[in-house]
Amino acid sequence: MIRKVVLTIAVVLAIVIGAGAFLFLRGAALPGLPLPALPATLAPAIAAADSARIAAIAERRCGRLLTAGRKACYEEFLLGLVQQGKIRLAMGTLDFLGQHDADIRRYGHDYSHVIGISAWEPGKDIGAVYLQCNELFQSGCYHGVIQAFFAYRGTDSASVAALCSQTPGIKDNSWLRFQCVHGIGHGLLQTYTMDLPHALRGCDMLGNRWDSESCYGGAFMEFIVGGRGQSHRVHIRHSGDSAKAGPSMDHDMAGMDSAPAFKARDRSDPLYPCSKLDQKYQRACYEMQAGLIVELTGMDFAKVAQVCETAPDAMRATCFQGIGTYVSGVTARDVSEGIRLCSLGNRHYQPWCFVGLAKNFVDVTANTDDGMALCNRLGPRDIAMKCYEAIGEEAGVLYVQMSRRERVCVAAARGDYQMACRYGARLIAERPEGLPTN
Repeated sequence: MIRKVVLTIAVVLAIVIGAGAFLFLRGAALPGLPLPALPATLAPAIAAADSARIAAIAERRCGRLLTAGRKACYEEFLLGLVQQGKIRLAMGTLDFLGQHDADIRRYGHDYSHVIGISAWEPGKDIGAVYLQCNELFQSGCYHGVIQAFFAYRGTDSASVAALCSQTPGIKDNSWLRFQCVHGIGHGLLQTYTMDLPHALRGCDMLGNRWDSESCYGGAFMEFIVGGRGQSHRVHIRHSGDSAKAGPSMDHDMAGMDSAPAFKARDRSDPLYPCSKLDQKYQRACYEMQAGLIVELTGMDFAKVAQVCETAPDAMRATCFQGIGTYVSGVTARDVSEGIRLCSLGNRHYQPWCFVGLAKNFVDVTANTDDGMALCNRLGPRDIAMKCYEAIGEEAGVLYVQMSRRERVCVAAARGDYQMACRYGARLIAERPEGLPTN
C-alpha cells in the first residue's frame, strides 16, 4: 500500500516537474524560479507591431506568478518594449492584457504610468514622446511622461507653464492639454515630497484657472496613491555627467521649501485634507475625497456616502461625484455594479454620483459612447438628465467642433435627455427643466 502511494506521488511529481519544465522552456515564469529567457517568438511579434501576439506572450510568461511577482513581471515586460522605443506598442499590449485580466484592468493606470515615466529622458522630444501615449487607463502614460520631465528638468515655473501651453501637438488639443497639466500636479507633489499645499501653490502659477484646476486634480490623485505607497517614482538614469541628471530646485518658489510638513493622513478626520485647505482648492479636493474615505470605511459605499453628507453644504454634491469616479475605477467600469453602488446614500445627491461615474467612463477611453451607454440604462429622470449633462460636458472637452458635440447628444435616449446633453456641451444656453442643481 505504501509502495503504491509513493509511486503515485512520484508520478504526480514527475508530471508537475515535466509540465513546469515545458512551460519554463516556452518562456513562462514560475513561482520560486528565476525569470526564463524571453521566447524567440517575441522579436517577430514586435517587428510586426502585433499587440495581440505580444500580449499572449506576456500572459504566458507572467500569468502564473503570484500577485507581487506577477505585477513586477508584467511591468518588466512592458518596459522592455518601451526601451525599444515602442511606447504605442506597449500601450496596445497593455490594452489586450486588460481585456482578459480583471486585475490588469483595475491597476491599468499604474502600469500605464510606469510606461510613461520610462518613455522620456533628456535628449528626447517630449512632445513626440507624449503623443505616442494614448488615453487608455485614465491617461496614466501621459501623466508619467510629465513626471519624468519634472524629475530631470526640475519645476521652475517657466518650464512648467511652457510645457503644456507651448508644446506642439498639446497646446491646441484641450484633451491632451488637460492630461498635461493634470500630470504637472502629479509631478509637483512628488517633487515636493507629499507637501500638498506647496504643490497646489505650484499649480497656481500655471497662469489660468482651467490649467490650475486641472493641475490640482493631479496633485490630489498623487496625494492619495503616494500616501498608500503606490506612487511610481522616476529613477534618474545618469549618463556621463551626473550633475546634469536629476531634478533641480524651483527657483521661482525659493523660500517655499521651508513650509512645514503636511501629513499624509489624519485618521481622526475623514474629510482630511480638504478640511485643512484654502477655499479655492475645495472643489478639486472633494472630487477626489472618496479615495481617502474608503481607507476608513472600507468598500462600503453606503458608509462613504454618509461621510460625504458631513461635508460642507456646497461640497456635498462634489463629494458624491467623487464617489462615482472611485466606483468606476474599483469596479473596472462594470455598468451594473456602478449603478448599484451609486444608488446608495442620500437620494438627493445620487445624481452627482452618476455624474462622476459617467465622466470617468469617458475619461478612461476618451470615447463618449461609453458614457452614453451608461446613461441610456438609467431610469429615474433626474439621474438620467444629470448623466447626459455630464456626457455633454465631456464632449465639450473632447471636441472643438460644435457639429461633433451635436452628434454625441443625438444619441441620447429621448428629447429632454438630448437637451440636457446639449446644455452640458454648451450648445444651448437655457437650462432644461428638471435638470438637478445642487
